[in-house]
This record gives sequence, C-alpha cells and structure tokens, in this order.
Amino acid sequence: MDVRPNPEEPSSRAIFSNIVNFSTNQFRLIAELRFEERMIESRAVTLEGGGTSSLAFIAQQNTNGVFSLQLDVEDDLAVDNRVDVVSLLPQPAKGLLYTSGNRFLEKALRAAGDLELSITDDISIDAADYDITFLDNIQPLTWPEKNVMVINTVHTNWFASWEPVDAPAIVDWKSAHPLLRFVSFDDVEIAEALAVRSPFWGESLVESGQSPLIIAGEQGGQRRLWIGFDTVRSTWPLRVSFPMFMANAVQWLNPALSRSDGLNVQTGKPVQVGFESEQESVSVTRPGGERESVDLVPGSRNIVYGNTLKRGLYHVGEEENGFSFAVNLLDSAESDTAPRATLSLGGGQQLSATLKSRADLEFWRWIAFGALAVLMFEWWYFHRRTV
Repeated sequence: MDVRPNPEEPSSRAIFSNIVNFSTNQFRLIAELRFEERMIESRAVTLEGGGTSSLAFIAQQNTNGVFSLQLDVEDDLAVDNRVDVVSLLPQPAKGLLYTSGNRFLEKALRAAGDLELSITDDISIDAADYDITFLDNIQPLTWPEKNVMVINTVHTNWFASWEPVDAPAIVDWKSAHPLLRFVSFDDVEIAEALAVRSPFWGESLVESGQSPLIIAGEQGGQRRLWIGFDTVRSTWPLRVSFPMFMANAVQWLNPALSRSDGLNVQTGKPVQVGFESEQESVSVTRPGGERESVDLVPGSRNIVYGNTLKRGLYHVGEEENGFSFAVNLLDSAESDTAPRATLSLGGGQQLSATLKSRADLEFWRWIAFGALAVLMFEWWYFHRRTV
C-alpha cells in the first residue's frame, strides 16, 4: 500500500492497495477503507486464484490520522487482510539554495511545489532556520544539520577520499527508489564527476563504471542527497527527468513527508523515532495494549525500536502528547501461501517440485517382529516337548 497526495487536490489522499495471492479458483471479497475507524468507502472485488487487483481510493483529509484498509475475506493468512497507514498532512518546506547561478536548478526547484525557496550566494548565511538546504557547487562555512542536497561538493566527513573523473558514462540506476520515480538517465552525458566510495549511511542510486554518481541516505535523523557532478556541465537539465528528479528530491527531503514515511514500516523492520527534546525513557504501547519502556542513550533524541514483529498500530509516549506508527506485513511473497513449483536455494540454484514417491521405508521393525515370532515359537515348542 502506498499513500500519496493527489496533485490536483492538496487536501486529499490516494491509497493504492495490492490484493494478491489467493490459492483457490475464485474469491469475492469486500475492501473497506476507513479513516480513524470511520467508514469512507467499500468496494467489491472478484479475484482469480493467484490474481492481483489494484484499487485506488480518493479521500478528503483535513487532519493527521490513520487510514485503514480491511479485506472482508477468509483465507489462509489473516494477518495481511488489514493495512494501517499513518498519514500526515503535507506542509510546505522552507528551502535555502546556495548557488552562484544555476537557472535550470532554480526553475526546477520552484516548480517542484510545497517549497518556499530562498536563493543566496553568501555562504555566511546560516541555514538553521530552513528545513532543506541545497548546496550547488558551494562549500559552506557551516554544514547544515537538517536535510540537505549537495551538488558537486564534498564533505570530508562523508567521504574519505575523492578524485575527478572525466566523462563518466552512466551504466545503471535504481528506478524503484522514490527519488528516481519516473526518472530516466538515457542519453545523459556528464563532462566531469567526483569519484568516491559509497559511505555506510548512503545508497548508490546512479552509477558509472568508475564511481557512484548520486547517493542518498540518512544518518542521525538527517537525510542526505549527494550529486557528484556539476549539473550545468551535463545534458541532464535539458532532459525531462531533471525537473522530475528535483520534484522527487523536494518531497523526499521535506521533513513532514519523510517523517510520514518513517511512521509506516514492515513487520520485523526497525523504526527510528525522534523527539524534540531529550528524554531518559519513553513508553511504547504495542498492538493489544501491552506497554514497554525503552531507554534513550544519554544526550540523544532518537531511539531505534526493533520489536515490530506484530502487525498493527504502535503508540509512543502518552496518549495526549504521543504519536503512533504503523507496522504491516506488506510482503507479497509471504502472503502467497500456495505451494511453490520451484524453491530457490543459495548460489542461484533452484529445486523443482517432483511427483510424489515412496520414501525409503524402515524394514527393521518387520524383521524384529519376525525374529520375535521365531523365538516365541521355539520357546513354545521347547516347553511343549519337555512336558
């Protein structure tokens, strides 16, 4: 399930749900969408065995809350018949762009939406009052502590070393990442890039033959997006993918939207929870009402909570001042309870299903039983002869 704002109606939400993997011939079910347990819409769906159906719901949302999608059906795995999504209203972010002049970048960021952009070439201006900082070929006096996008600039704490590479060719990119949604790098040429090694906090999204070109990640509650080449000295700003990427980047770096993403996790995955002030410990209420206390590291405003094996809503803190996050199964492979035709093993090997056959039988019981019968007969014959 994915929660995204409707671009034509800022106060609405669209929820997309994939209903998958029923092993019988045909299923008829009811999908019910609720907001804060208030019914919004229900739909009837008919699925073939192993089939998939996508549903799109449009709903008005005027406050933060929880959307729930419930499937009224009896199947082999009931835990994936309900999904809860914590949905926060989008809030415009304040952004500061440090640049000596980049009209392509300025126009792309202004067109992204949900961004109040300020532009400067004065590196002495402090970015502490801004939600997102954009660094375009500029080394600031003080690196921002909030979410940041860096273009053709290197932070010594991010990378151990770097060197220039001429005309790197783009060989691969991860289109499944939210930053690369609807983005393609076909026919993009780059004059020069900075060759680095991916840091522990980052994921390489776009790669050349020598080095990653775009890296994104998070550390200490700060989201970081690094572009290792000067966009002006490339053909990328002339492609449609450039403004699309910048729009995705603004959404990904927006603290309000990134916090919403962090409040919806998969079962078994840890969730990072941040607080505005330092605390010694917090209480977490698990689905079903069980409460547990979690201690924070002294001086830290974040905890990583990993006891998320149970699906449902978790509440952090007290009822009045706390907040919730949702844990859902969201695993189509685990939801598919039908017998597999093949089983994937390590090393890329696969084991195919075979016909039923008799396994090796244990004959020792019958041999022992026969030996016991012979002994009993000999015992009977011996005593009968001696009487």
